[in-house]
Amino acid sequence: MTAKIYPVFCNQKNMANYAYIINPTNTNKAIIIDAAEAKPILTMLETLNLIPTHIITTHHHFDHVEGNLELKEKYNLTILAPNDELEKISGASVPIIANQEFILHDIKFLPISAKGHTNGHLIYYIKELEALFTGDVLFNLCVGGLFEGTAKEMFETLQKIKQLPDSTLIFPGHEYTSSCITRQMLNHKEFKLYLEKLYLRQQNKLAPATLFEEKLFNPYLQANTFDQFLG
Repeated sequence: MTAKIYPVFCNQKNMANYAYIINPTNTNKAIIIDAAEAKPILTMLETLNLIPTHIITTHHHFDHVEGNLELKEKYNLTILAPNDELEKISGASVPIIANQEFILHDIKFLPISAKGHTNGHLIYYIKELEALFTGDVLFNLCVGGLFEGTAKEMFETLQKIKQLPDSTLIFPGHEYTSSCITRQMLNHKEFKLYLEKLYLRQQNKLAPATLFEEKLFNPYLQANTFDQFLG
């Protein structure tokens, strides 16, 4: 089973969130990753003529779950969420446990514990699509804030991510790339191609960076020891 991934801009006036719609090929079904805001997700679903059956949540913060109840009421869908944060997430009824794979519409998801931003944060890897949905742990060129976890936990989470194939496509929970660009990056001869992907994303087109590119430019992934990470 293959699938298409559609990014959806949400909360554009303040939080610059991404939600993602996964559409298994040759079906009209959809799985939503982080229903950040109902209206733009509904618009995209109607444009694509898709019916969502599930929402998968990375963590409990309000800007990743605000669309849950409206979408659940309209479509009677099921909301899955990290086991350790289930009670904090609106409408969630099915717990997800780290390292226990689950399958929706023949798509296999591997949930990975990703402490640092929140204590129960999970990220989701789909090997068949070479896709990693990183929530608020890993962004393009930067990482999420330490709201509940520690710097050591964030570092350990990033080391897990770095073990995935370099071809892995990174789908973060926010579009913060522009604010993370440094002069050093701009001087790198290969950064132009990275910027071209940013420009495409800003037009709501699918243009994810690869893990290889993040390793090349994201300073938080360049640290190989915890002391380097702190530095």
